[in-house]
Amino acid sequence: MLMTNLAGAQVIQARVLDIEPMNLEKMKSAVSEKTKLYNSKEGSTRFSTFEILSGPNANNLWRVQHGEEIGDFDSSISKEELDYWWKTTGKLHTPLANRFWYLNKDATYIPDGYKRLNHRRVIIYKLIPGKEKDFWRYRTRLSVAMKQAGWKNRVGVMSCMSGCNGSWVMVRYHHKDLASMQDENSNMFSKVVDKYNELYGKESYDDDYLNIQLSVSENISHFQKLLPELSSR
Repeated sequence: MLMTNLAGAQVIQARVLDIEPMNLEKMKSAVSEKTKLYNSKEGSTRFSTFEILSGPNANNLWRVQHGEEIGDFDSSISKEELDYWWKTTGKLHTPLANRFWYLNKDATYIPDGYKRLNHRRVIIYKLIPGKEKDFWRYRTRLSVAMKQAGWKNRVGVMSCMSGCNGSWVMVRYHHKDLASMQDENSNMFSKVVDKYNELYGKESYDDDYLNIQLSVSENISHFQKLLPELSSR
């Protein structure tokens, strides 16, 4: 059985669970029970569940299985667990957009003493072939600047391994809630920009940020909320 630290998972398998509004609370209850039974004990397969708050998939769930490496997904879930899942949730949802993502360690920022927070601002980029260097220059430099400036929340950066049409990158900013997100972006991010310019040269942030905008063909954002009772502890 797969066991991993949720904050440090290297690979995830994630899918949208498309749910009719009338079935959302029933689905949440079923996922919670299944997670308690099969995914909360030492050594069990680990899952996180998020409610999507905005965008075309708003009011659906995003269910994530965590692993250290891609091979962990070969045999991490038993037939008994799968049968239980489909018996209790099969009529309540339609699974969509199954994708594998892997963590980019150089671009990801994890502060010392990180504690799990519930709100996510998610941005998904589609990279233009040949422009990847400009994209990753900004993302890796930003991670260093965040550390030097004392940015207090995790920023996860993941590349699509399978299930995407082209080269996709998902950036996940962690916050306590919407109010904290607004406060941190308004009052703290300017310090990150100042540190970025100090480290890499005057106006380097503006130059690199412009280049990252020119390195992507799509830029999609939405909010998510972690549902702890539907997630492994």
